[in-house]
Amino acid sequence: MLKKLRLEPETQFLILAAAVGAAGALLDSALRALISLSQQVFVSGTEGLFTPLGLGWKPLLFVLAPALGGLAVGLLGHFSQSDVGGYSLPSFLEKVNLRVGELQPKLIVLRAVAAAITLGSGGSAGVEGPIASLGGGIAAWFGRVRQLAGERLRVMVACGASAAVAAAYGAPIAAVFFTQEIVLAGNYDLQNFVRVVVAAGSATVVARAMRGDAPIFDVQPFELVGPAELLVYLALGLACGLVGALFSRLFFATRRGFAKSSIPALARPALGGALVGMLALFTPGVLGAGHEVIEVLLGLEKSASGMLLAALGALVLAKALATSLTIGSGGAGGIFGPSLVLGAALGALVGGTADRLWPESISISGHYAMIGMGALLAATVRAPLTSIFLVFEMTGSSSTAVLPTILAVAAALYVARKFERHGIDDAELASRGVHLREDRDVTALGGVFAQDAMHPGFEGVPASATAPQLQALVSRSRANAFVVVDERDLMVGILSLQDLRQIDESTAAQLGALTIASDLCERRVVTIFEDEPLSLALARLDQHGFRQLPVVSRAEPRRVVGMLERQHILAAYRRTLARRGEGGGTDEPAGEGGTAA
Repeated sequence: MLKKLRLEPETQFLILAAAVGAAGALLDSALRALISLSQQVFVSGTEGLFTPLGLGWKPLLFVLAPALGGLAVGLLGHFSQSDVGGYSLPSFLEKVNLRVGELQPKLIVLRAVAAAITLGSGGSAGVEGPIASLGGGIAAWFGRVRQLAGERLRVMVACGASAAVAAAYGAPIAAVFFTQEIVLAGNYDLQNFVRVVVAAGSATVVARAMRGDAPIFDVQPFELVGPAELLVYLALGLACGLVGALFSRLFFATRRGFAKSSIPALARPALGGALVGMLALFTPGVLGAGHEVIEVLLGLEKSASGMLLAALGALVLAKALATSLTIGSGGAGGIFGPSLVLGAALGALVGGTADRLWPESISISGHYAMIGMGALLAATVRAPLTSIFLVFEMTGSSSTAVLPTILAVAAALYVARKFERHGIDDAELASRGVHLREDRDVTALGGVFAQDAMHPGFEGVPASATAPQLQALVSRSRANAFVVVDERDLMVGILSLQDLRQIDESTAAQLGALTIASDLCERRVVTIFEDEPLSLALARLDQHGFRQLPVVSRAEPRRVVGMLERQHILAAYRRTLARRGEGGGTDEPAGEGGTAA
């Protein structure tokens, strides 16, 4: 009988990633259907309500639809006894990077339903948070079925998030960088990159089979009128950075205002929805995710009227406020969609204004709207590569747009960082003391102790060693530091190689036996106990700027048992990540007999 085909673990993982990708595309389709159903319920099928001009004067519908949607979200959270509203992506990112085992499928599904209600009823939010969480949730289920754990489960969840975002925006490259820059907190590992690419590619194939290959938005071929026009794109980037930072401040200020109010949590989303509806009476383009608004802005030509420019300025302010009210009050959704609308409106405003001043030197306003989308998104989420590729893939733009886009994105990031240290995702986590990039390292090192990574033993110097003896030590030893010990081999202090190099032969001869090691050594020594974690050792090295720490016995604190250097910590860190990746056999996708499923 032929032996069963045995595939290596990495091949099995890639097959599983492809399956997760296909599932992510189906989840995106399901979420779209749910949003469409929500629109049928709340606005009686009049989806045109979300276009920039609305459907005429429908004040009651404008106010009631988002208010009722907010009430439905509040009721969903109340009866499920779950926190289904608000901006949930930061919480998802925290669990993926630090506590992947705590992902709750029920909560993920409830938040997706809440987002569909919010968006379908006219709330101002995006889909990237709910869809990324859904993709990650289905990937976690796949991973647990295949007995993945630790690092491999974390990467599989990231693959699911990438797949869902790729399907939602028709942007596989942007989805890959979304995963690397945001979901995996900047962890650019080549092996993980390949896995994420497979998942995003699979999702894109399935999504395009259902929806077609055309880009989401139709934009006229990009052209740069002349080199001087780059200055206008630079100004656009600076403006996007400022608006992105102000949007972030408004977002969190609104949320704090609702949190501190005496309004019951059940009623807050309804109030937020009602306020958004009243705002829409004057600027109806603020309702919904803003897809229709972006389509109109990308199609703008030259010769913008003063009235249109004023309307674009009002839209920028109103959309930022509507999004802050929607999510800050407890409505569910993300901030990608609103950020793209803000960027498109601001871009059209800058382009239209420049056209009125220098009509012969400026391209159409729609091109400025396109580049504004990428620049403002980068200023908001601090993910430049994601922002650049997302706009390019959604619009099918040519390489001519690369230079002005990169210029605008760089300028936006520079200004945004001057006003706000963190993007919206990082700021949400930092407010709770969570820093993903640092905390992942702390988590990896927290379970490894100094005795496991140190170099046993040390270069000892008797406390009575004379200056000539110390000078001779420099030439024959390769150590960077020397532990000065007494007659019982207990530490008296530390002598660094840099200190000893200052004692040349002439100086040593002059000092003779008058100066001994105990006189020259640093007695206030920073140490680490052998049973303390490497995360603490690394913190002490960084705090004091040392290259190494003596490792001492807790029973006898002056007894040195080894030396711990940065290179030892780095090696232990790599070993820990490698063990998490391999999982000791339990993390591998294991079917019967180790064969592929």
